[in-house]
Amino acid sequence: MLLNTQMYSTGIGKTGLESLIRDLGPRKVTGLLKITFDACDGIIILDRGVVIDSYEIFNELLVKDRNGYHIKERYRIEPGKIDIFEVQPEVLHTFIKMLQENPPQNLQTLFHLFMQ
Repeated sequence: MLLNTQMYSTGIGKTGLESLIRDLGPRKVTGLLKITFDACDGIIILDRGVVIDSYEIFNELLVKDRNGYHIKERYRIEPGKIDIFEVQPEVLHTFIKMLQENPPQNLQTLFHLFMQ
């Protein structure tokens, strides 16, 4: 459905998530960071290198996470796997609009639809 590129996929150490986000800023990356932990997943949304929204997913429950604060804190304790997907701005805004107007019961399914 999208033009997307998986740019990076790894665990990068306890403080690496914040550093990675800072590094993506000057590159003006527009897309999603998906952080996979044992107990949950996190999604941090970037628009031109700036964090504009983020969510944690516990089982099928979607929880808003202002500026990725809880995701970053969790990453310090339990570094997870990070996948970065660069997407076209119009696709990103459609994804965000769907989340805000009609939060899905299954964010994982929605995420996979957009990222395939």
